[in-house]
Order: sequence, then C-alpha cells, then structure tokens
Amino acid sequence: MKGLCYIVLIIGFFIFFQQNPLYAVIFIGIFIAGYLYVKSKRAGPSGGVFGFMKGNPQQQNSSFDDIITLMMLQQLFNTPGSNNPERYNDTVKEKSREEQIEQTKQEVLELLDE
Repeated sequence: MKGLCYIVLIIGFFIFFQQNPLYAVIFIGIFIAGYLYVKSKRAGPSGGVFGFMKGNPQQQNSSFDDIITLMMLQQLFNTPGSNNPERYNDTVKEKSREEQIEQTKQEVLELLDE
C-alpha cells in the first residue's frame, strides 16, 4: 500500500512537472528541506543537523537505489522539447511560411498601387 502511494505521488509529480516545471522544482526543494528538517529532529541532539546521514552500518544504499535516483534526476531535468530537432524544423517551417505570406502581401500591395 505504501509503495502504491509512492507511485501515485511520483506520477502526479510528473504530470505537474509537465504543466509547470519551475513550480515543480520549487515544490521538490521545499519537500526535501522539510524532510531534512524532520529527519534532523528525529536524529536527536547527538546526531546534529545532518546526523541522519550517518545511518546504520547495516543499512547501506545499494547501487540499484543510486541508479534509480540518477534516472529520476535525469527525467526531472530533461524537459520536453529542449533538444528536439522536430521543434527546430517546425520553427523553420513557420518562419518560411511567414516570409511567404509577407511576400504575397507585398505583391498584392504593389498590384493595388498600380
């Protein structure tokens, strides 16, 4: 059940990220800051501010967790259309179409002046 809730939150975040990436990044930053604050309070006075990062020696992060984290960060910073050659082609086609319209308009104005 907990895993299902996480999956729903992740999917919801990605949908929100596609709508407005800046607010999504700010939201994640606030969430991480709050998480660090809560974890530092739970660590107690002996742990300090970043005492939770020490963790138990038995609970080391696996490389699989690191790979998943890296993939999530790549998805976060890979905005749609940032390096998309199709988008470049669309803008070139749009400019040529605008130039063609402008040229036709000038020709019509010249014919009307005659």
